Amino acid sequence: MLTLRQRIYYGICRFGTTILLNVVFLATFWMYSNTVDLDPMLNGIGNAVGKLVIGVSSFFFGFVSDSLSSSAAKYGRRKLFIWIGAPLLGLSFTMLFIPHFIIPGGSQTVLFLWLLIWNSLFHFFYGFLLTPYQSWLPELTKPEERVGVSAIMNITNLFGGAVGAGFSLLMAGIIQEEGGVVGDAALVLLSFAILFSVVEIIMFIPALVTIKEKHVATKKKNIWKELKIALKNKNYVVWMISYAILSIGVTIMSALMLDFVHEVLGLNTTLDNLIFAALMFVAMVIGFYTWSVVSRKKGIKISLIISYCLLLIWMPLTPFVGKITLIPLAVQGYVFGFIAIFGMSAAFLFPYVIIADIADRDEKDTLENRSGVYTGFKSIPTNIAQAGGFILVGYLLSTDIDLIWIGPIVTIFLAIALPIMLLGDYDLFKKKSDDKILETD
Repeated sequence: MLTLRQRIYYGICRFGTTILLNVVFLATFWMYSNTVDLDPMLNGIGNAVGKLVIGVSSFFFGFVSDSLSSSAAKYGRRKLFIWIGAPLLGLSFTMLFIPHFIIPGGSQTVLFLWLLIWNSLFHFFYGFLLTPYQSWLPELTKPEERVGVSAIMNITNLFGGAVGAGFSLLMAGIIQEEGGVVGDAALVLLSFAILFSVVEIIMFIPALVTIKEKHVATKKKNIWKELKIALKNKNYVVWMISYAILSIGVTIMSALMLDFVHEVLGLNTTLDNLIFAALMFVAMVIGFYTWSVVSRKKGIKISLIISYCLLLIWMPLTPFVGKITLIPLAVQGYVFGFIAIFGMSAAFLFPYVIIADIADRDEKDTLENRSGVYTGFKSIPTNIAQAGGFILVGYLLSTDIDLIWIGPIVTIFLAIALPIMLLGDYDLFKKKSDDKILETD
């Protein structure tokens, strides 16, 4: 059992990593395209490789951390990866956002290699760090105790996501006003890259210092045997496939969001971006609360169905944004973004709790702990899909597609993911606990 203070310490670990991941997901493609003029296809490939790397890294280090005995590992079977991974993740994040300082006026090849190397290292260490950390949760908490921990993680991820997304929007506005990553814009970007990296490291220290790992005796495991057992779990496979397909659409929407906000919605000033970021934060807060309430009463699956159907109706409307007379363009953009983020918030809210419940159910049935395998392997199809999304973004931009068509393109992947998602059961403990509070990515 964890004390309240220890639950808080564990939950706040995700604050820094969520900031970093949101900034990388939203801003990397935009920055390399709009500030150092990297070719869109090379940009897409560089971002895609990073997603492939995190998939392999998450699975491998999830298995390795499962296989370690807590008594044999000096710094703990999960803690070891956190101690090493947290500072290296922060370093790779900072390096990813300072090419203009290191290679000013660099060639396309040099810029591409810089993006490829540091983006890959960032995603490698993200999998190295976060999969063992997330796999630690079932070992620290009992099902009824997980309610409180999940609530803290909810709040942590919400604010971390808001800071990451808000910073991306504001930074884009500042860079545009400065005419590039020069002068004050360059210093602000460097300062915040270092600040966010330091915050990411600091957030892990209280948990590492105060929480002791529960003794877990492990026997030698075969990675392929463990994977085979996981892949026999129908709910796990169905969720992985449906979420991977959805991730293609989410990746396209996220990578092009800054361009859409600036070019279609006409929000080009720092103030415009600040208002938009604030509204998106409010939409996410309301969305998390709404889907949490619905899931407690009706279940996770019903919540997902409602959110998917809302998005299927709403996302195809991007060609009509700005076409309604008498309503200012900015207002139309704010309304569209608010409802889109509200609907999409369910896709950010439920994935980790679904995987945690599946792993927990498996352990109760087999008396074997393989949460690292369940947590890690799902990253492979998800990140392959995200890699494909980045390649598709690069292709779309190279063809000079009108950004108003983002919504219909995203809708295609939503329409494919929904019927597959319906095949799974994501309320494995609902009969035992109707008051589960969910955690976010």
